[in-house]
Amino acid sequence: MSRNYKYEEQNDSRDYGLEARNLVRGLKGSQVYEMYEIVIKKLQRGNSDTRDKELTAVRDAIEATRAIDTSRLRRLKYGFKSEMAATANPRDGFTKPAKKKV
Repeated sequence: MSRNYKYEEQNDSRDYGLEARNLVRGLKGSQVYEMYEIVIKKLQRGNSDTRDKELTAVRDAIEATRAIDTSRLRRLKYGFKSEMAATANPRDGFTKPAKKKV
């Protein structure tokens, strides 16, 4: 037996921006970048409308924060452009062969 539920849109009077700024204000150091990475991954999934609003507000609050490394945020958001750059190791740049010891 199935029931048909009718969902009604409620008037949303929350200030998502203020809540997000208060959340980001409590983060220190690398926690901001970890939170940004989590938010970006969660935004790629299917979410409810209110959850999307919350996540976008947190993303915007982090991007608007002063003294934040924008290039690091861009790398977290878009990732590496090539497979070679994503899987690179420090030893890959060493191209000089070892010389024979006499």
